[in-house]
Amino acid sequence: MGTKRIVIVGGGAGGLALASKLGRKLGLKSKADILLIDRSPIHIWKPKLHEVAVGAIDQSIEGLLYRDHGLKNGYRYQRGSLEALDPDAKTIQLSALYNEQQELLMGPRTIEYDYLVLALGGVSNSFNTPGAESHCIFLDSLQNAEQFHRQLLDGLMLLDETQSRLSIGIVGAGATGVELAAELHHVVESVREFGYQNISKQHLDIHLIEAAPKILPQLPDRVSGRAQAVLDKIGIHLHLGVQVKEVTKEGFTTRDGNLIKADIKVWAAGVKGPNVFSDLSKLPITPRNQVEVDACMRVKGHTDIYALGDCAQLILANGKAVPPRAQAAAQMADTLYHNILSRLAGQAEVPFEYRDYGSLVSLSRFSAVGNLMGNLRRGDFFIEGHVARFMYLSLYHRHLSSLFGWFSALVYRLAQKLLRWQRPKLKLH
Repeated sequence: MGTKRIVIVGGGAGGLALASKLGRKLGLKSKADILLIDRSPIHIWKPKLHEVAVGAIDQSIEGLLYRDHGLKNGYRYQRGSLEALDPDAKTIQLSALYNEQQELLMGPRTIEYDYLVLALGGVSNSFNTPGAESHCIFLDSLQNAEQFHRQLLDGLMLLDETQSRLSIGIVGAGATGVELAAELHHVVESVREFGYQNISKQHLDIHLIEAAPKILPQLPDRVSGRAQAVLDKIGIHLHLGVQVKEVTKEGFTTRDGNLIKADIKVWAAGVKGPNVFSDLSKLPITPRNQVEVDACMRVKGHTDIYALGDCAQLILANGKAVPPRAQAAAQMADTLYHNILSRLAGQAEVPFEYRDYGSLVSLSRFSAVGNLMGNLRRGDFFIEGHVARFMYLSLYHRHLSSLFGWFSALVYRLAQKLLRWQRPKLKLH
């Protein structure tokens, strides 16, 4: 038998961690050919996309180049987007690749695999709301975060010249929406240090719209209540129990006929699988565009195809689906790493077991809140302030450790700190 080719489509938290571990274990020793495919050449940890959007972090510092990282960690990188999948031929097809001027760089390409891992993550779910796709930014990719950043810079420039008002509307008060709202308020308070002398927080209206009766609806009441108190204090306009009927150029039309005006519109409500899944007719795709997998993350009906993270629907023994969280994707990547090694060694695979360690939400420099779950005590306990902020940052270091190993992650983090120390606190270009 020749060298097995393991193809991983999607370089998010789960896909990149899996490629890194398999690459160090197998790729560097030429025991397997590990290929990672992603449409972007740069990886940004998804929970940090809202910071890229407002300019709080610079992708040139925080970003990881797949090609360089792969060279050092034993996997190959190829830029592309999944277009089709043929399980019988064991091939996938990548769509044509164009440059920024829409000039053709590469035509469609066919990639063969022995084992395929789908790790494309999820995208925001507009629930077919009219106008959402054409008027809103869906903050679920680096490209979209950069688009928001450009619009924000244009808005700040006009605001500084005209001293009028800038309105930003965010649909969805989950972690992404709440963190973005808090970070935006911090940015407006900080831009005066960079020459925007005519801007103050009174010039910015931030609207957070949520259909549920509270923000962070998936988290315990104490966590959402404390986060709501912080947002109220800094002046975020909360619209709770409000459903959006239509999105227009002017803003959001609600079910009761009101218009919430917004110059910049963001949709951060709901999660579904990537749009391309609706075209993969040979796979079991759910109405939410997720692919059904068994307890070992094998796509049902296909022993050589796996899926993990937000693009996969895995029903646990308690009848509930694995939630769309970064910690779930990381845990699935760990289990799949061991299962692939077991399979290559001719040993049995083990089912995935999800452990909920709680949730943490960053409220920019104002605070952080969350609930932790573990073996120290029964149930969960509430944390906030500096302790919660430290725990939130430790999650990022844990992610880096899965990509580099613990020691290299420490060096990488120190290098990031030194680079940020020499650069402006906000990216205003």
